[in-house]
Amino acid sequence: MENRDIQKILEQHDSTFSLIIAVAKRSRDISESAQHNKVELVGKPVNIAMQELINGTIKVVE
Repeated sequence: MENRDIQKILEQHDSTFSLIIAVAKRSRDISESAQHNKVELVGKPVNIAMQELINGTIKVVE
């Protein structure tokens, strides 16, 4: 994940706060799901959530 990817995401949305909340909620979901399914994560949940946002896998509703 590069800084330019994050800047691109920030330019597309009005609220930085909503992006932070969306990533935090998604990372919590990833963490809880991995714990429930007894799966070891390859990366940190926040990084996985950010990558999903950059790839367009998840959308932010403002």
